Amino acid sequence: MAHGLYNRSVARWQQHARTVAALVAVGGAVSVWWLMGERQARPAAPSLEPLEPRAAVETRGGDVVQLKGAREDVRVEFDRNVTYQDGQTKLIGVKAVIDNRAGRSFVITGREGQVGANQASIELVGDVTISSSDGLSARAERATYTEAEGIVRAPGPVEFTRGRLSGRGIGFTYDRQRDTLWLLDQAVVAIAPEHGAGALEVQAGAAGVARTDRYLRFEGGMQLTRDGQDIAADEATVTLLADRDEPDLIELRGHARVGGTGLGALQALEGRDINLDYGADGRTLERATLASQAAVALGARGGPATQRLSADWIDVTLASDGAVTALAAREGVQVTLAAAGEQPTRAIRAREVTGSGAAGQGLTRMRFTENVEFREGGGRGAAPRIARARSLDLGLGAGTGAVEAATFSGGVRFTDGGLTAESAEARYDLVAGTLALGGREGQARPRVRDERSQVDADSIDLTLSPRRMTAEGSVSTVLAGGKGVRPDALLRADGAVNVVADRVEFDEAEGRGVYRGNARLWQGDTSIKGDEITLDDRRGDLRAAGGVVTVFALADGQPTTGRGGAFSYEDAERRAVYTTSAQLSGPAGDLRGDRIELQLAKASSALARLEARTGVTVKIDTRTATGGRLTYFPEDERYVLEGSPVRLVEACRETAGRTLTFFKSSARLIVDGNEETRTESKGGGKCPEPPRFE
Repeated sequence: MAHGLYNRSVARWQQHARTVAALVAVGGAVSVWWLMGERQARPAAPSLEPLEPRAAVETRGGDVVQLKGAREDVRVEFDRNVTYQDGQTKLIGVKAVIDNRAGRSFVITGREGQVGANQASIELVGDVTISSSDGLSARAERATYTEAEGIVRAPGPVEFTRGRLSGRGIGFTYDRQRDTLWLLDQAVVAIAPEHGAGALEVQAGAAGVARTDRYLRFEGGMQLTRDGQDIAADEATVTLLADRDEPDLIELRGHARVGGTGLGALQALEGRDINLDYGADGRTLERATLASQAAVALGARGGPATQRLSADWIDVTLASDGAVTALAAREGVQVTLAAAGEQPTRAIRAREVTGSGAAGQGLTRMRFTENVEFREGGGRGAAPRIARARSLDLGLGAGTGAVEAATFSGGVRFTDGGLTAESAEARYDLVAGTLALGGREGQARPRVRDERSQVDADSIDLTLSPRRMTAEGSVSTVLAGGKGVRPDALLRADGAVNVVADRVEFDEAEGRGVYRGNARLWQGDTSIKGDEITLDDRRGDLRAAGGVVTVFALADGQPTTGRGGAFSYEDAERRAVYTTSAQLSGPAGDLRGDRIELQLAKASSALARLEARTGVTVKIDTRTATGGRLTYFPEDERYVLEGSPVRLVEACRETAGRTLTFFKSSARLIVDGNEETRTESKGGGKCPEPPRFE
């Protein structure tokens, strides 16, 4: 550069020499004319602009050029150059052209400037503009460029544009080698809309624009708004698409939050860190990944949030219409399903969850694994329904996200108030309010128990409210404390009642349990067998049908065995009845008839009266009596037979009549006949064999 300056000085000296010679010639001619001709008025000399105060030398128009090898790298042009008495130099109307070896160049202009030693730095003040060959344009009041760093710095307010990208802030740096621009404080960066859409604006403490590397960086707290998406975080990096200024990926770090109406089914996102992955258009959100204290609110587009998912890590994939098509979360998973209509609030906890769905439908399935807890309702003092299991599969309504069915697997335990259900597998229909239990956990079968009973079976179907139950497969039932019948009747209040059957049906609204197929009930020495047994919990009634066999220990403690095609006990009447080939064996003797009735005492299980009808036969010790109707009175062990005729065979003696009264432990016999029927006694001869009861 010194060589360049020397050449220009020599050229100027030669020009001045020629000018002086010409002026001497012209001066001689003028002197002759003045001496020889008429004297004329001298024209006024042109006025000179005064120098600035303290200015020693002022040069107008010039440039300073720095060369690197054969290629020009920096060129500084100016309108004026003022050198002051203290040795400082100031350039007025400055333009600096900086060429980049990679092919890019930029120009800096300003009202005033200074060039450092060896043109290593340039400082410009007043209406500073910076423009690059690839479209960057910036304005500031002051800027400095240092050749060694290749960085432009502007300390005050600044604004810039570059295609659709623009920004403003306080403090500015531009690294020409890395093609990186930073706004250091109060940064605002915007991407202008394209075809009426895609506008983006970010406010941050500081912002960086790396055009070559295709990213934007925001620090010191940032807020981003675009197409109905409101995004905030402590820091953020926006990776731009390769071919245009649209986001490809937004990485949020620290107190990240995303909301607004432009997220499809995602209503809101929260977490320490969030990544937002956009589609090829740079506007459609395709995936969101959240880490640490993460939470996502889900709902139909434009509608309220219906689900909230929180976990330590969450990953969500969306279709082009904003529907969630895949979901994964782990560590501390909790899903809350909002109450809708008559459906209560539901909450699910687990270690992990995965979900799947489709465009236009959203999530249709969610699977929870490890330490699953499902909780439903429980507000306003009501006990919640709680289920625990190793895994849970949820079926969701297409387009609504409403839970329709829940399938639990592995160590299932379901509680509803005082009811507890246990099984290897369970399917809960949330709409119908039904629970289906099945499978085995080792040797354990499905079980349902409450304060009244316990049921074990191969499978159990349960309606929770009003409670109904169907159990199948070797069903075993335990009724606590004689529940199902009155404790002062056939069954005691101080012991459990056991019932087994192939199938059990229970209806809480009707208060009735029906045990079908090889049914057997027992409590201590009391038992009932039949093809079907029915217990009426409200009335305290009991019925059995099909090959009935009963054993009762009545008040005297001696067992009484009954048989028949059917058996019933009506608690209001305190009456037990056998029908269809009825038989009864006990303290009252061995009795047969088409119908046998036992009338119990009002306040105990003692027998008050016994009646048998139609084809009655009774055998007491060595006596056998037959008739149409028999009545037995336990208080005096009295038998009254009626019919036409009645017969009593005793010790080779037969007695017949219209009515016959006799006593169990006495030889006393009363026969009452009439005119139509003769009463006769026969003696002697061989005694006939008494009838045998099978």
